[in-house]
Amino acid sequence: MNFHLAPISYKKYSLLLIVLLFSIAITIWVMEAYFGTLYGDLTRIGQLDESDFGWKMQQPFVPANLLKSFPVTEADILVIGDSFSNGLIWQSRLVSAGFKPSTLKWSEFKPCSLGQNLGEVVLQAGFKGHYVVIENVEHGFQNRMNSTCELTNKIRVNAYSGTPPPTDPPIDRLPIALNSDPLGGEWVINALINKIKLTYFFESRNYMEFGNAGTRVVPINGCSWFSNKLCNYGLFYSHDFDKNTFNSIGNIITVNDNLKKSGIEAIWLAVPDKATVYLGYGKFSMNPYVNIWDEFAKHSELVAPNLGEAFIQKSRLTKDFYKPNDVHLSTNGYLYLGDLVVEIIRHREKDFADKLR
Repeated sequence: MNFHLAPISYKKYSLLLIVLLFSIAITIWVMEAYFGTLYGDLTRIGQLDESDFGWKMQQPFVPANLLKSFPVTEADILVIGDSFSNGLIWQSRLVSAGFKPSTLKWSEFKPCSLGQNLGEVVLQAGFKGHYVVIENVEHGFQNRMNSTCELTNKIRVNAYSGTPPPTDPPIDRLPIALNSDPLGGEWVINALINKIKLTYFFESRNYMEFGNAGTRVVPINGCSWFSNKLCNYGLFYSHDFDKNTFNSIGNIITVNDNLKKSGIEAIWLAVPDKATVYLGYGKFSMNPYVNIWDEFAKHSELVAPNLGEAFIQKSRLTKDFYKPNDVHLSTNGYLYLGDLVVEIIRHREKDFADKLR
């Protein structure tokens, strides 16, 4: 028996094509609505479902009047840092304590990050304070501290040009989204595939990489550490594991000495990688691991708190110390960092006052 399909007219073909494309568009739109808005760097990079990894616990609110960066000429503390300082959240503790911090991004310094003549440069900019806080996250610390030169540029008096983002809002308020544009079909399809991978293909693996090796997912016993739904999985930045071995303590001492000659004391903040805090020192590291804070401790002239040990201890007591869906600290984490810096400065001021007696 032969079957013959009747030819489809151009009008019917066009209608079918329109219906098909419309159905695909509706499906993608529905899937976008399902996956929702992105709030974390690691969910965005890794193309992972925000509802699985978004934090669920309340974070404290920091008043906007405390999120301040004073002009360099008015400041008594100068902060040089990366994205962990750009939001001004931990510096709010300095403002609360009566200090006037001025925050600069690393990009303000040319032609390198760390100037061997940093003391002279900040004095020329009109800085009259006694403390420079130098901050960088662990996975970029070696590269940053290894980039030294004689600075040639002038620091702008009002160098902080960004508007600090709102701190983590209460759970019943909409967080600030990272994606203002639609996620797009490719992202949604990849997120669906990744969700299936997490559900069915993760057994017996130490970790999986998602989002072109940007986000590493590691099985952990993390439900006492994080509030997200899939708290048995930890999200980590892939570059936490391929960072260069730290060997630039000599450069740090050179810059520290230059600042001291200018009457300025440096406070060095190496912010631990999220992987260091929750997985351990050097876990899954591709290169030989050197503990930065142990290296600092060998040189008594350096003021450098052991943030590795401090953050590991605090993260076991404070749920969501780092955001489960992000590389950065939560508001609680930032405020703890700020309290540590205030404590260091108060202690240094007391020691200085005792010497004058």
